[in-house]
Amino acid sequence: MFIFGLLVYMAFMWLVLLAALSAFVHAESDGVYVQVGFQYSRITQDSATSEISTQVVQKKIDLAKVFPETGWHAPGARDVPFKSPPWSGSNNPQHNRFTALGDIEKWNGKSDIDAAVVQYEESEQLLIPAWVSYTIESAQAATPSAPSSVVGNLLDQLGGYVKFTMDKYKKDKFDQVPRLVADYAPFEATSQQVAKSLGISKLSWDLEGSATISTLQAQMSILENAANTLTKTLFNTLISAPNGNLVVPNPTQRSNIGSSIRYTVSRVSALSQAAQKVLKEYYQAYRTEFWNSIETIPSTMQHRYTSANLYGFNMQVGYKQFFGRNERWGLRYYGGLGYSRGKGAKQTYDISNVVYGVGVDGLCNFFESEDHNTTSGLFLGLMLTGSSWIINSAMLQTALSACKSNSACKLQMGRSYFQLPLTFGFRTNVGEHNGFEIGTHIPLLSMPRYYATTSTDYGTMGIFKTAIGFKRNVSMYFN
Repeated sequence: MFIFGLLVYMAFMWLVLLAALSAFVHAESDGVYVQVGFQYSRITQDSATSEISTQVVQKKIDLAKVFPETGWHAPGARDVPFKSPPWSGSNNPQHNRFTALGDIEKWNGKSDIDAAVVQYEESEQLLIPAWVSYTIESAQAATPSAPSSVVGNLLDQLGGYVKFTMDKYKKDKFDQVPRLVADYAPFEATSQQVAKSLGISKLSWDLEGSATISTLQAQMSILENAANTLTKTLFNTLISAPNGNLVVPNPTQRSNIGSSIRYTVSRVSALSQAAQKVLKEYYQAYRTEFWNSIETIPSTMQHRYTSANLYGFNMQVGYKQFFGRNERWGLRYYGGLGYSRGKGAKQTYDISNVVYGVGVDGLCNFFESEDHNTTSGLFLGLMLTGSSWIINSAMLQTALSACKSNSACKLQMGRSYFQLPLTFGFRTNVGEHNGFEIGTHIPLLSMPRYYATTSTDYGTMGIFKTAIGFKRNVSMYFN
């Protein structure tokens, strides 16, 4: 406080000296000038902290524990009952599909096969939905009081038939037929990706792994699409005969392709559709099993703004020059230094601000006395300054020390930053070298840096930040 008082006293004495000298000097002239005076600043303190919110997120579940299997076996296409008219006896979609596939397997590539193709496609459209429904009914009948096991049995059978599909691919030596290698490659890649997403090494009869319910549902849909695509490509391979030449002419291989469509790939499609339906029903009934409430730290921060008044001195040293016959217009180039001090929020700690930099002002004198001894005018200009802050707060120092001693906390200090103040005001010159002016500085840039920022890593919750910063909003001076 002693230093501050001394500075105020020196500024006051300088003004008294200027007033005394004004009686002995004459008109304003070009040259070096020095100004010292009083300064008032209005500042804003920004205290920011991270928000903490409660977020409900899906949790990973252990598939084998949440959905235990009981050894149930999924029904095949031949097990699907078609008892209601018009499906009676052998005249039903399952039988018609089986017969159509048999005719296509025996096709020589030259005769008309369109009727068998149409019969297969129409029967397929009717069979698959019925197969899915019957699969669900069968699984529910096996464990009527354990809906989780209904899901578990479907997942277990689905994994098993994916594995069986690829085992049959190798057993039937499809890997020796380039066209079939191309047909199976996307399905194999998809099944491996599904296994990875579920946290298991491969899809098999033992479906171990963990995933969120949404991930599980999504992977079942992906697997269904892959199975449908494989079924379609295998069927297209059977009916492909450019120029009457079968793409796959070997009768055994053609029979094995038809068998894969009937008993493995189509079953993967039916099981994946059934699994999606029961998963949706189970999730709706037992939703709370799959969610956790956790606290998270988003990137947004809450800001609390307070204002304070600072008082101090301002000084300029520069060179001024005037132009034209009447010398009404001019420029000045200068270096400036300002110091202000005051109390922070709730008057609990001291804040000091030192501003230093260079500037250029345009000068305009609109009044000159008859004896040319006194001139008055306006000025407008721009400064490039540095702004440094000194904060004497025991609470702040305690918080910063705590961060330094915490390995999970990172501290960033920004005691100084650049600013671009707009400067304008009124000036009067008495004699050649003396005068006074009232000016205003308005910083044009937002707060470039915070004085202190702490960032504490809380793992999965996120990073909790606190920050405190200061900005001079406006400064008025009398030199």
